[in-house]
Amino acid sequence: MAWHTRAMDEEDEKPIQRAAWFRYADASSIGIEIAAAISICAFAGRYLERNVTHWSPWTTLIAIAIGLGAAGRAIARTARNYKRQLAEQAAAESPESTSHDP
Repeated sequence: MAWHTRAMDEEDEKPIQRAAWFRYADASSIGIEIAAAISICAFAGRYLERNVTHWSPWTTLIAIAIGLGAAGRAIARTARNYKRQLAEQAAAESPESTSHDP
């Protein structure tokens, strides 16, 4: 039945907790992301170098630099998400800060 009030809904809302293995799998996928970013950019740079620009080393080097930048962003994003999840977990496990002293 839909007779409950909005105040009841707000009290029942809790942050979604992810399983520990899911957090670790999310963090461990960073290696694949790094390899994919650098490889895709290197192969794209190599293709552009051979078929479009003919700037012998520079096109590939620029593409690899772009891949390294994308890999760095992936590392920063993963570290930020993992740090946020750890903070949420610590906040959920800590007791309430309200004191009941007389």
